[in-house]
Amino acid sequence: MSADHSSILLFSDTHIGFDHSPTNKPSKNRRRGPDFFNNFKLIIDQALALQVDYVIHCGDVFEKQKVPAFLIDQTYEQFLRLANASIKLFIVPGNHERSVLPASLFLNHPNIYLFDTLRSFVFPGISFSGFPYFKGDIRSLFPTFKRQLEKQIRTNDFNMLCVHHAIDGAKAGYNFFEFKNRKDTLNINDLPGSFDLVLSGHIHKHQIMYAENGSKQSIPILYSGSTERTMFDEMNEVKGYHTFKIHGKSFEHQFHPINTRPMYRIDLKSKSFSSEKLVNFLAKQIAAFESDAIVQISSDDEAILYQLSTLKTNSFFTDTMNITISGFSALHKNKKH
Repeated sequence: MSADHSSILLFSDTHIGFDHSPTNKPSKNRRRGPDFFNNFKLIIDQALALQVDYVIHCGDVFEKQKVPAFLIDQTYEQFLRLANASIKLFIVPGNHERSVLPASLFLNHPNIYLFDTLRSFVFPGISFSGFPYFKGDIRSLFPTFKRQLEKQIRTNDFNMLCVHHAIDGAKAGYNFFEFKNRKDTLNINDLPGSFDLVLSGHIHKHQIMYAENGSKQSIPILYSGSTERTMFDEMNEVKGYHTFKIHGKSFEHQFHPINTRPMYRIDLKSKSFSSEKLVNFLAKQIAAFESDAIVQISSDDEAILYQLSTLKTNSFFTDTMNITISGFSALHKNKKH
């Protein structure tokens, strides 16, 4: 590494603890927790294999603020692998952690840098600025945050802003919902300021946007996206991480896809089946899916929903799949009315 030649790996939204067993023992039914941890570890392995200089995690390390202690330790042990290999790690606490990472002595390692408040970490030729997820009117506050951070950096360095927020123009979901003009969304016109690259988590779809700085240069705003699919709205999204090579004030980057389990929907709404026909229909559908598929079956028919639950309880579906039955909440809501 030199002041004008650095390598960086960026990832985000690992959501460790998502559908994880509360104990460290194997569960009877397959859960998705290990998928999230395995992809997290895979990226740590890649950072070590590539011998990058810096790793940035842009938030939502964990699925929620409180996860089992053993899982916190296992996660931080992976971070320590980077730190002990002299790789500097920067972490932005996200909204799922409620802007605060679980406390641990592991986080005191000198190569682990936490954006636990508004701050900049400045090194020869390069800087990393950021702040934890802010719940509230970040749109109004951000210009003040940016000015405070800009006072801490040097204009001639390669300066990065690391956040965990939606930014105007960011898209999410299968219908490409666009975030714009919201109190919880950064105004893209307030970016990039003195920063040469803006990196963010929070949005699970990897994407690149651009903002113009005061010199009329187009500055990238980059989301690496999540490392696993947390919702069926993400079923067609490619997951992965980014690597960068910094050369002075310029950089080149590459997105690296990683394997994720396939997702499928079976929509039975407004459909009627006898018990035997439903079994035959589902058997044919399931046979066409990969053995490790994640499947959501939805219905608005009470009899079908209860039969689906019975089939799931009686191990009709292969135990290598994850099966979700959707429709009970809507059914109960309609009954109340």
